[in-house]
Amino acid sequence: MPTSEKKPINLYEEINKLNLPKDHFMIVGSGIMSLKGIRDSYDLDLVISEELFEQLKNGPDFELRPWTRTGIGREWLKNDIADLVVDMRIGDEIYDLQRLKLEGEKIDDMWFLSLKQLIDFKRVYGRQKDFDDIELIERYLLNHIK
Repeated sequence: MPTSEKKPINLYEEINKLNLPKDHFMIVGSGIMSLKGIRDSYDLDLVISEELFEQLKNGPDFELRPWTRTGIGREWLKNDIADLVVDMRIGDEIYDLQRLKLEGEKIDDMWFLSLKQLIDFKRVYGRQKDFDDIELIERYLLNHIK
């Protein structure tokens, strides 16, 4: 649950502020939930291309951080609003940008993790907030898929 000091973000505004090439990132995490009106997003989680990661990691806009949770990824980039990684992992399976795009959704010329993919990742991550999100997504799907 977001803390009282966090405010919902405008997904498109925040993406535009980053000024990243659209073919080099996918919005993951709660981005697709926000876009579809399931719940608000309070930050941006992006999987980006290796090439873009290399360009950004030595620049002034992001802090390079090591992973502290094993089995999820490697180093990542962070600023006030966005977390950027080059892949997502489920056990030994690695999902980079190209692999995620195979089942992702392209909306408004931007790539998003599909709701099905998001459920799969959230089941593995297994935090209470993930199970809460899965419940919201499944309720949404029941009402919107015919």
